[in-house]
Amino acid sequence: MNFRQFVIRNTMRNKRLYMAYFLSTLFSVMVFFTFTGFAFHPALSDGLNASAQKGMLAAAIIIYGFSFFFVLYSMDVFIQSRKKEFGLLMIQGMSPKQLKRMVFIENLVIGFFATFVGSIAGIFFSQFILFVSNKLIHVNLAFYFPLQALLITIGSFTVLFLAISFFIQFRLPKLSLQTLLKAGDMGKGSLKGSFVKGVLAILLIGAGYGVALLVPGQLVPIVMIPVIFLVVVGTRFLFNQLSVWSIEKLKSRQKIFWKKTNMVVFSDLAFRMKDNARSFFLVSIISTVAFAAIGTLYSFQQMILESTDTMPYEFQLSGDEAEVAPILNDFSGLLEQKGVQAERGDYRIYTDQNQVSYIKESEFNRLAEIAEQPTVQTNGQAIQLIFDTQYSAGNETAAIQQITLPDQQTLPVAKSEKEKVLSVFGTTIVVPDTVNLEGVPYTVGTVWEPKDVSREELIALGKSQEANYQFSGKTYMTQTIIDSYKPILFVGVFIGIVFFVSAGSFLYFRLYSDMDVDVEKFKMIYKLGLTKKELKKMINQQVGILFFTPIVVSVIHGIVALTAMYHIFNQSMQLAGWQVLGAFILIQVVYYLIARIFYFKKVYQMVQA
Repeated sequence: MNFRQFVIRNTMRNKRLYMAYFLSTLFSVMVFFTFTGFAFHPALSDGLNASAQKGMLAAAIIIYGFSFFFVLYSMDVFIQSRKKEFGLLMIQGMSPKQLKRMVFIENLVIGFFATFVGSIAGIFFSQFILFVSNKLIHVNLAFYFPLQALLITIGSFTVLFLAISFFIQFRLPKLSLQTLLKAGDMGKGSLKGSFVKGVLAILLIGAGYGVALLVPGQLVPIVMIPVIFLVVVGTRFLFNQLSVWSIEKLKSRQKIFWKKTNMVVFSDLAFRMKDNARSFFLVSIISTVAFAAIGTLYSFQQMILESTDTMPYEFQLSGDEAEVAPILNDFSGLLEQKGVQAERGDYRIYTDQNQVSYIKESEFNRLAEIAEQPTVQTNGQAIQLIFDTQYSAGNETAAIQQITLPDQQTLPVAKSEKEKVLSVFGTTIVVPDTVNLEGVPYTVGTVWEPKDVSREELIALGKSQEANYQFSGKTYMTQTIIDSYKPILFVGVFIGIVFFVSAGSFLYFRLYSDMDVDVEKFKMIYKLGLTKKELKKMINQQVGILFFTPIVVSVIHGIVALTAMYHIFNQSMQLAGWQVLGAFILIQVVYYLIARIFYFKKVYQMVQA
């Protein structure tokens, strides 16, 4: 058996030792392949879809850059956890040069299988994403075999693994043989966090938050880069300095440290935080990107869709009487032909030279009945209308006390009424039917509110008049907006979900790589009388800290980012943003519940062995 065969067989036989690293690299390949596959999808090649395609391709490039550091870090953790194994191999006569060569070949073997299996998994994963997208947001992208994406993935990750195999040799521990052999038995010594850097973390993050939340909306895009820099640097110090300092302070409080099993949990928690600082940092930034990507796109679509609520009727036609007459006859005939029963209301809007609009009381009340809104009683006086919508906030017309009619008569304005009957802005007045408005220019309008008609039929009826700008169909307009934003929304949701799943998987792989150390620790205290219930509690706390520490930070970052985004549109934090954050928190809770069950079973099984 030659040296190369020894290395390959050693890799294949120690599957459990290599599994965490293999799975982490496989996942990176799968994610990159899926992004690249969608980036070259034939359906995303023109118009608005082309923008989605460019976004997907840009995300694939980001994923590739992230994959390099992710795999490099995973390999570094993997190497550092094998110090004792390296010492044993050197006792058997392996030279440092052979050790470097062994690691180089191992990495290539794992990289080859990870690329092959990850590409296959990517094909199935991409089809699953298409299926879910079709069901949830009705994005229908046909299946195609992503040959171009497959070739790019194989080529890209071949280069990546060759580069990592070369660079990782310089990360091999340069320690004495005795130190390597005792690596698993030596304590970690003492650890202290920097109070100054901890305070700096709070100041940097606070400054970033303050700038993002306090600057006027139009300046948010300008300050985005410096805010991101401040928050990123502050987050880095938060995890590797402030968290360590805080834990050491908690350990010094005997009432907390000696309470139940806290001593075991806190014993190496500071070292875990220090060791996982890079993991937490990457996960928090990635999760924040996920929140911002999905929250921004989803919220933006919801804001546009909500704007269609200013149209209180399913179908509406308005304009010059001569122009709309043919359209009115055509659509009325179409409704009759389709057998569609609809409430109908006709009205006239008179507008004088002062740009004051008038509508007769009976016509307004007919529209109000169709829209299921309160009617009004003029009692011989006038009533000023204020269009009640969130988009009219800050743009309300001034209240007036009386109006001068075209025949020079004055009419007192009894009151102002907020209403959702007419989609008009400016000064609008309801006048008694007896008021003479002859000679005042007017536009005519007709509204229809169908009863017991399916959504598909409403869309078809609205589409039949899409060439006429005077006509509008509410359901058809809404569906058109949704269809327009589907590809971009798909990209945003897909990027967010994959980034978030990547973050969760990264945490689980990091937990898995520390399993041997945990098992040895729990074995010792299990022999001293630790119960299964206490062991489960400590593992739940340990896994919970690992999973939720970066997520809590990323959620706070996400809230600030989305709030700043809404300031651009002069809006406060919307329900859509909270829904996105809530959904991700729920996903992480489910992820944690599943991970802790599998991890506990594995650890408990090995502790009893």
